[in-house]
Amino acid sequence: MQELNLGVVDASYNYSFAYGNKDHDVEVYNNRGITYTKKGEHDRAIASFSKAIEVDPDYVEVYNNRGIAYYCKGNLDLSIQDFNTAIQQKPSLAVAYNNRGAIYVTKGEINRAIKDYNTALKLKPDYADAYNNRGAVYDIKGNFDAAIQDLNKAIRLKPDYADAYHNRGNAYISKDEIDLAIQDYNTAIQLKPDYADAYCGRGNAYTNKNQLDAAIKDLNKAIELNPELAAAYNNRGNAYTQNGKYDLAIEDYDEAIKLKPTFAQVYGNRGNAYCEKGDFTQAIKDLSEAIRLNPSDATAHFNLGNTYQEIGEINQAIVGYTKAIGLKNDDVKSYYNRGNAYRSKRDYISAIQDYTKTIELNPDFAAAYVNLGVAYRALGQFDLAIESYTIVITLDLNSHITYKAYNNRGLIYLDKGVFKTAIQDFNTAIELHPELVLAYVNRAAAYLSRNETNLAIENYTKVIELKPDYADAYYNRGLAYSKIGEVKPAIEDYTKAIELKPDYAEAYYNRGGAFLRLGEREKAKLDLATARKLGSDTITALDKILRNYDRAWKTLGNL
Repeated sequence: MQELNLGVVDASYNYSFAYGNKDHDVEVYNNRGITYTKKGEHDRAIASFSKAIEVDPDYVEVYNNRGIAYYCKGNLDLSIQDFNTAIQQKPSLAVAYNNRGAIYVTKGEINRAIKDYNTALKLKPDYADAYNNRGAVYDIKGNFDAAIQDLNKAIRLKPDYADAYHNRGNAYISKDEIDLAIQDYNTAIQLKPDYADAYCGRGNAYTNKNQLDAAIKDLNKAIELNPELAAAYNNRGNAYTQNGKYDLAIEDYDEAIKLKPTFAQVYGNRGNAYCEKGDFTQAIKDLSEAIRLNPSDATAHFNLGNTYQEIGEINQAIVGYTKAIGLKNDDVKSYYNRGNAYRSKRDYISAIQDYTKTIELNPDFAAAYVNLGVAYRALGQFDLAIESYTIVITLDLNSHITYKAYNNRGLIYLDKGVFKTAIQDFNTAIELHPELVLAYVNRAAAYLSRNETNLAIENYTKVIELKPDYADAYYNRGLAYSKIGEVKPAIEDYTKAIELKPDYAEAYYNRGGAFLRLGEREKAKLDLATARKLGSDTITALDKILRNYDRAWKTLGNL
């Protein structure tokens, strides 16, 4: 199962204009530039601010404001130059530090951004925008409690601060406190009804709660309010993926990539959708692109490993999981899935190491104990396998996986020859999961080992009822019938097994023996010849038959 990257919830960073106290003409240019910036006319804003600077090169606040206009236009380097100039001329200008911090965030220089926000708050301790911005950055760094603490301060200083509620909602999403996040998004929307980012965040929260209709409704609204909000398309794609509507999801991911071609998470999520559709080639292509754009994305490496596992490229899967672990060394799922990959390679020692690490990180991970038991059994370490299965049973008797533990522990007891205990475990597995075919198969084998052949036949009959196309069940019931001298029912079962599995050499061999017991020599000879052709050891078979039928070789002739 692929793992979606968490929905994207863009943080709201606020910049602050600065107003001076200069001559009338200079102030006119400055105020006009602010107006143009707010209207989105950034070139005209820059021209006005530049004119103000031309008239008065020492007008510090205008450098700050022109930096904002450059930022809004996407020219980050010129923006930083202006903020640097403002700070050089007036080191106490808190707004310039705050604004430069927002640019550093955009450039991915998170630590420099925090340093600037710290300075802004030192200069102006009641600066709500700086608390909001630093809180959003702490969320990016994974310091969620510090983020919430800063955003709480921003809200106390400015109770109608919609952006701070929105950003605190993002932090609660990061902490998986979904209901608190929804409360904050609700408040942000109440304060600012056309707030596309808040609808986008709330839609993501509803997706996390699996309330997919509500999620899609919110994300539709976000897109209606801001058709160029790439995050909303990504998040709606996640909702569609979770709902199994992969084609709609891919359409949304396509649109998000069109709007934001370097949006690494969207490539990863689109790759997941392709994987769920069974288009593994495209999935690998997208996940590889996500990793190229963001090599530190542990989730993308994990999902790439899952995709390779799906197509049987186990070594590549192990590479993906290993890279995910290198980026996130407490990633339980990556250790668990890598353990599964090693187990499929029969590298049971490596598998045991990974399952052990999984359990160390999450002692209640029942499936890890089950698979640890499987690996121990494969190495013949039966007591350790029993111990693993017993822990699962102790964890939760009613767990959806507990029946597997009983079944698998029963197999160990069967291996050890403790048939009565094995049967008790198979009984419990069947009580917990009455349609567990393997438990009936294994209980039948235990009954055969105790020479309780009729009970074995009853169990194989139940297996056939549950799974009518199970060739081995017919074959094994045929063996049981043969054991009690019921030759004709045995032949019927061997014949059915061959019908379901035409290359079933053992079924031909045993049916040949059954025909011989009935004196049907030509049929016996034909079946044993077929068994030899398919790979069964017919000479050994004939040796067994000769012990019971001293005229068999003469009758059958030289096969």
